[in-house]
Amino acid sequence: MKTLVLGAEGFIGRAVCHVLGDRDDVFVGARTCRFTARRTQYVDLLQPSSIAAALAKVRPDVVINCAGVVTARGIPTNTAMTGNLLQTVLNSGIGIRSIVVCGSAAAYGPVRHADLPVHESSPLGALSLYGVDKVREESLGRLYRYSFGLPVVTARIFNPLGAGMPVQHILPSVCRQLQQWRSGRRERLQVTRLDSVYDYLSAADVARALCALAYGQPKEFAYNVGSGQGISNGALLQRVFTLAGFRGAPPVDELNSTPDPPDAGRADTTAINFEFGWAPEVALNDSIMEVLNETAQ
Repeated sequence: MKTLVLGAEGFIGRAVCHVLGDRDDVFVGARTCRFTARRTQYVDLLQPSSIAAALAKVRPDVVINCAGVVTARGIPTNTAMTGNLLQTVLNSGIGIRSIVVCGSAAAYGPVRHADLPVHESSPLGALSLYGVDKVREESLGRLYRYSFGLPVVTARIFNPLGAGMPVQHILPSVCRQLQQWRSGRRERLQVTRLDSVYDYLSAADVARALCALAYGQPKEFAYNVGSGQGISNGALLQRVFTLAGFRGAPPVDELNSTPDPPDAGRADTTAINFEFGWAPEVALNDSIMEVLNETAQ
């Protein structure tokens, strides 16, 4: 069974490639050619012709789309990229077995504490630009699945951690600030809020979930991919300090004086647990150590 992994140069894409290994039937689609151990196809999801060329050459049975951007005004969106992919697949006529799209828990938007853990049936009420983009991306996926018969499934990914994660996220930011504080280049650490709660899991576990959806027989269109546990930024920092060997906590300033909106801070993962037997395997402390070690290098 031939698999084409798109966005293979990204954080989640690299994790998926690692899980799949160096198999002859795994192809990677990327805008760079850093993958010497695998069959690499040039794919830019903003260029439908490059998608068509890769599909014609590989003729994949499975497509796992890990490509994505942090949505900002005036730049191409995740909706546009996924739309190009799905329309090109439809035009190709290739009998693809499954197309997995990386969605996001940001699509849920604000969720009341009483409604946690958030279930896939919960309404999508995103307010952020990124969240709204992911809702629109899902809408396209539903259209192509239910109107045109493409086997599209969306993984609503919560908050993946691990080496190589984007540096603007809280964990690598705190690890980097901690190194600066340790060396005397910083007096205090800064975070947005200590009371904000998120559902964290390893990027490796996310990759395993994507592969389960890709090679299984999903009954639904969308599946939550999370740990099912919520942890506050404050508790996350305490773990970082302990694992870094600090007996006392460095001083921390909160940048926002008001609490963040109550996001989807804990996933209901019953569906993917029950259908595929998937559950997180990597301990949170192990993911934190990956980022700590990477930052120290």
